[in-house]
Amino acid sequence: MDRVLCYGVLCVDQIVRTATYPQPDGHARILEDGQFIGGEAANSATMLVRLGVPVTLRGNFIGTDERGRFFLKTVRAIPDLECSGVVVKPGFQTPYAIIVASQRDGHRTILGSFSDMQSPTLKEEDFEGIRLLSVDPFAGDCALKAAELAKARGLPVLSIEVDPSGAMAKVCDVAINSRGFMRRHRTGKPEAMGGRLLEAGIKTAVITQGADGCLVFDAKEGNFHQGAFDVPVADSTGAGDAFRAGFIYGHLQKWELGDVVRFASAVAALNCRGIGGCAHAPSLEEVEPFLEGS
Repeated sequence: MDRVLCYGVLCVDQIVRTATYPQPDGHARILEDGQFIGGEAANSATMLVRLGVPVTLRGNFIGTDERGRFFLKTVRAIPDLECSGVVVKPGFQTPYAIIVASQRDGHRTILGSFSDMQSPTLKEEDFEGIRLLSVDPFAGDCALKAAELAKARGLPVLSIEVDPSGAMAKVCDVAINSRGFMRRHRTGKPEAMGGRLLEAGIKTAVITQGADGCLVFDAKEGNFHQGAFDVPVADSTGAGDAFRAGFIYGHLQKWELGDVVRFASAVAALNCRGIGGCAHAPSLEEVEPFLEGS
């Protein structure tokens, strides 16, 4: 199986699941909580491994603090996840997020501490044996350099939350943007965003929309909508990362685009069964019968 390089955000999530989300000065009962590895790169890497794809994980520095020790202990225990290049920096605060997930609808609110996203630059040897680069743009110039290195080696590049006018759009093959990202940055309607991404040179652009499914824009296949699968949602944390992992898996299998997106949507839906960004990542043996019965 081809190896994927996931480069980007590495962090720790403290997730609290409540019966309801409280109003200001209100109160909510905690149903369950837990600490998990998180971050777009770490989540996507873990999910790919669950699907049977070996992964090399790289990203921002990890501290020697308690969260950093938890992160390293957890990822080092995951089979087929090569993380020897994750750099520990003394005195660095490991990025973390506190996430409140509501039982009522599975939606979550994120409070993040990502003030210092320093990341070591990737080297040529990091790409040995790599078939595809999945890169988060949040590392700034380091992320762009990683994408440029991959393109120079002829590797496909997949990224998220891509600005059509930014430099990443010029070296990215697949862009997966979320409706939340578009809303926060007031980028306009999904159709306009999809068109702008294709005009920038991206081959395939996807706009994920949670329970409303996703919109796909492709330079060859045209545009289409993929509905979301109806599953009981405990926590939607990591759903976008699960979609990305599913998309990468299908892409590596060289499936038709419609099949790739349907598979990615199923992986995203199944990941919402419990709390944690990747704690309930489905295996291939779970996704295939789910799709057959849907």
